[in-house]
Amino acid sequence: MSEVASAVARGGVVAFTGAGISAQSGIPTFRDPGGVWDRFDPAEFGTWDGLARAATSRPDELVAFLQELRRVFRDARPGPAHLALARLEAAGLVDAIVTQNVDGLHRDAGSRRLVEVHGTFRRTACVACGHREEVGREEFVEHLDRTILGLRTAFVPSLASLLPRCSRCGGPARPDFVAFGERLQGFEEAEGLMEGCRVLLVVGTSGEVWPAAALPERARQEGALVVDVSPAPTLIAADVRLEGLAGDVLPALADAVLGGR
Repeated sequence: MSEVASAVARGGVVAFTGAGISAQSGIPTFRDPGGVWDRFDPAEFGTWDGLARAATSRPDELVAFLQELRRVFRDARPGPAHLALARLEAAGLVDAIVTQNVDGLHRDAGSRRLVEVHGTFRRTACVACGHREEVGREEFVEHLDRTILGLRTAFVPSLASLLPRCSRCGGPARPDFVAFGERLQGFEEAEGLMEGCRVLLVVGTSGEVWPAAALPERARQEGALVVDVSPAPTLIAADVRLEGLAGDVLPALADAVLGGR
């Protein structure tokens, strides 16, 4: 811990986060046993075309999926790890956070420079004109509630008919997550951050989801100290491993670096 604290205290830090950082906020990882993709086929419910088909052919299954998302995201709040990274950013030591998560918890915690490579449920993207709009947690849940109610009606012409409307053109606006088969968002910016950082804190990711999993290796090739924070072994080629839950390790790291600040 002392080696990492000394390195972080010199600044130039980027954090790369995955599902594990949000587990203590009540958001289970999608891929682990019992997770969302263990119960809902990602080939269907992880693609926009699959969701659109389910809306008209298997609305009850789509309702169950959306109810699970509602249950998971409705009450989630930033955990100690999110807050610790925001604290280090406020002190000028963390330059940015690159996250694979779509939950918006880093933003809620106060992090300002955030690259969400898998998009976020806290933003909509118009299917017609591409205009993007930020939405709050309550508004996101309200969108889910209206979609669930619509799916329970006698006839659903299309999933697009149930989506909120774009404020610019009036077209249907979908949640701005990156579905399977779609391009990552802000990946070039994320690569630039990897190439320019002195220290990379890899938090709560197994290193299995590509192409995002290639980012830590890019930082390592450019000479960054790669620190893996995880309670179990991962595929991350790290220089230092801090074993433990993110919500325990990162607050302790922030305290070691900042003291009472």
